[in-house]
Amino acid sequence: MTLLTITMQTPSPSPVGVPGAGIFSSPVLLSLLIWVPVIVAVAIASMPNPRGRYDVLMKQIAFFTNLGLVFVLFIAYNQFENFLPTMQYEEKLPWLPAIGVTYHLGVDGPGLVMLILSGLIGVASVLASLGVRERVRTYFCLLLLAQASVNGAIVARDMFVLILFWGAAAIPLALLILGWGGGPAARRAAAAWRLLGYWGLGTGVLAVGVLALYAVTGGRSFDMDTLLKAGLSPRIQIAVSLVMIVAAAMRLPLFPFHGWLRDVLAEAPPGVVVVVAGAASRLGAFLLLRTVIAAEPAAGHLLSPVLAALAALTVGYAGLAALRTADIRHAGAYLAMVPGGITVLGLAAISPLGIAGSVLSLFTGGLAAALVAGVCATLSERAQSRSLAVLSGLAPRMPNLGWLLMIAALALLGVPILASFAAEVMTFFGAFKNQPIGAFAVAAGLAVSAIALAVLLRRVLFGAPNPDAPGVSDASLGETWYLGLLAGGLLWVGLFPGGPKIPGTEIPLFDPGLINQMAAGLSDMASPYAAPAPGPSQ
Repeated sequence: MTLLTITMQTPSPSPVGVPGAGIFSSPVLLSLLIWVPVIVAVAIASMPNPRGRYDVLMKQIAFFTNLGLVFVLFIAYNQFENFLPTMQYEEKLPWLPAIGVTYHLGVDGPGLVMLILSGLIGVASVLASLGVRERVRTYFCLLLLAQASVNGAIVARDMFVLILFWGAAAIPLALLILGWGGGPAARRAAAAWRLLGYWGLGTGVLAVGVLALYAVTGGRSFDMDTLLKAGLSPRIQIAVSLVMIVAAAMRLPLFPFHGWLRDVLAEAPPGVVVVVAGAASRLGAFLLLRTVIAAEPAAGHLLSPVLAALAALTVGYAGLAALRTADIRHAGAYLAMVPGGITVLGLAAISPLGIAGSVLSLFTGGLAAALVAGVCATLSERAQSRSLAVLSGLAPRMPNLGWLLMIAALALLGVPILASFAAEVMTFFGAFKNQPIGAFAVAAGLAVSAIALAVLLRRVLFGAPNPDAPGVSDASLGETWYLGLLAGGLLWVGLFPGGPKIPGTEIPLFDPGLINQMAAGLSDMASPYAAPAPGPSQ
């Protein structure tokens, strides 16, 4: 009932009581999530480190910084008022008043979902990076800067500020791939340049769309409340929305704008893989939600078949490509495209249920994509080979990674108990009414992906051991923890989407439930797509 209730609410959802609600408020909460990692990165860069003596300390500082931010974010998540449709924890300061730029931050339900995802990914990325031995100071400085950029893009409420954070994330990630990626230097360089090229072009396309909005609204302000609620004509809405779809497709990515994904996820170190596949790429779907679905309802209705087609092509291509590849890291990269296609299908559904499913899929899809790409990267390192022709019969020798790979496969397919099940059920039920062809096409692509996953599991885990394969070892403690954290997030939200309750009551315990907290602002986003209430019988 919880899944259906959220989509049937009127524009002001009912409050969910949380013990102690309202006691936490901070006017700088969102700035902390952005600038604390930057300050810590500067501090690490300034620390003396003769002969790498303090490498372990720097890793600990990065870890506890992310852990502290998750703790602050968890308190804010518990105190979040899920019945308010307006932005919360809002900050607004003039920055460049001559052109109408403000330092405006804020978060609603979908934004909170993205912040929770980013927080978990931040901790997982540091745990995945504990094995870094070379240039530790530089590595963790860049990793913290990438996380700060992602958080800034999530909470930005000024489009000029959004462009800055959106583009800034590519630079530290590309440097991390170039300096610490696996494989020959030529492959690392190619992957880094592909990321910069695609994401840089996407940033340019986003800037064109924002400047077009700025011009047609009078050139007074870059604030989202001004640009995205201006009541533009359908023709302008369609033109701007097409630009935003291209920018989002390059980041998510969607077929045919996926050219960077395989090389980046195949060559990046595991700590970077989870950031890119998890939170950074989900910004593409988040942009579609903000600038097309929530802001341009006329364009949303007209362009929904385009979004459905992109979703179907993405999921189908990912399944076929994963089925044909002979490289396990390439397979993980292709499979990481599947959750993004499902998220976009929910947006294409242009129904309250489908949109709610896509918002939940921002979280579940980010964790599932990071888990499948991360476990394939870690497994290839521990098995000392990426070739599926070599990897075989690893389950008895790598039990931890074997179980985690199976959980990743189940998460992609949306089986019950995992959080992706709820997201996919809402998405497909919402899409079958308005986009039946797209929904069936995505379902067919998901079936192909299931075959690819079955073949991958049979080859890698359950085949006959290859006597000529290199020696293997199971995941280290840090690797087990980072993958276990991603799997644990999927299990927890899958088991308690509405939060655990005090026995015999409807009062939630320490977790009010992600599906409840994401309701703030969601009903207003979906209201233009709600079916009209039936009139009185004649």
